[in-house]
Amino acid sequence: MNTSLLFEVASTLCVQTAIVVAVCVGLQRWVGNVRSASRLWTCCFVSIIAMIAAGVLLPHRRLFHFPDLGPREVTVAFVTWQGRLAIGLLTVWAIGAALSLARKAILCGQLVRFLNHRCESIDQEELLARLQLPSNPHLCVLTSSDIQGPFCWQLHRPTIVIPETLMSEDDTTLRHVLLHEIEHLRTQHPMQHFLQGVCSTVFWFHPAVWIAARDAELTREFLCDEVAATACGKFGAYLRTLAKVSERCGSASCTNVPRGTLAFGNRKSTLVKRCDRLVELAQKPRKAKSRRPILATICLVVVVALVQQVWLPTNVMASNRSDWSPWPSWTARALHNAFDVHVRDFEAFENRVHVHEWMSDSD
Repeated sequence: MNTSLLFEVASTLCVQTAIVVAVCVGLQRWVGNVRSASRLWTCCFVSIIAMIAAGVLLPHRRLFHFPDLGPREVTVAFVTWQGRLAIGLLTVWAIGAALSLARKAILCGQLVRFLNHRCESIDQEELLARLQLPSNPHLCVLTSSDIQGPFCWQLHRPTIVIPETLMSEDDTTLRHVLLHEIEHLRTQHPMQHFLQGVCSTVFWFHPAVWIAARDAELTREFLCDEVAATACGKFGAYLRTLAKVSERCGSASCTNVPRGTLAFGNRKSTLVKRCDRLVELAQKPRKAKSRRPILATICLVVVVALVQQVWLPTNVMASNRSDWSPWPSWTARALHNAFDVHVRDFEAFENRVHVHEWMSDSD
């Protein structure tokens, strides 16, 4: 993959990602159902990862071709500066991605140490039975005196960590907290959080991915709040639980909750939005089921399929004689070595694809 093809793939993926996120934001508002919206965000993150894999590993169709720049001196200058720009941007991206990946690895290590050394196990069977919650042999409930807000996390085993101060609260408060965290685990929110992290690492610079991460996080909290409040039957009681957590976070910092987890409430702004939504839900009757979630999912998949076919004509080296880009060299080598399948990993012959010869002549 030369610098021209690399620039073509990278710039187009940025645009494609922005379009997919914008469509997903619009669809989640149109659906008006947080459970369906949460699934839409999962589909969005999976689609972004699939587009990255397709762009890097597979050839793509070129519906548009780069315009003729005229004199060869102009073409040579464009290719030269585009190559330098691509290398510079690739270097900046690699540094940012490496730092983001290192940060996530450090946070994961800190979380594992926190769970192993700063948490204590409790009799979760007795706790779940007391709170009239179903028993789950795979669930691990821990308590810690070093945090003010509960959180959940899952790698090999689903884990919920409750602050020691909350253990002295009434059963209603504990039931609300556990219902909220159990819903996170039941709906596979840790996996969605992982997919979100992959997209955030690759597109650490992309504002659309920042918006997607923020909206997905808020949607997850909305869903778990709604399930917990509905299960208890009283929105007011659940609002009091949110207020207690918010008060504790105001008197003692909640930043002690390990990052990279699904925390119950370590942001005051998020807590305010969640409270406002619960008040709105309590005042309005629940809407009847509709086909909007299914239509929204189908629409998002169709948009992804269409967007993936549109690639920016930024590659001056692209040949007009082929409607498809060449196979990336690493995929072509893998097909050749493993399956003895030969694919075109070069541009079809054309005068302008030999710009490197012009550059040699100019030197």
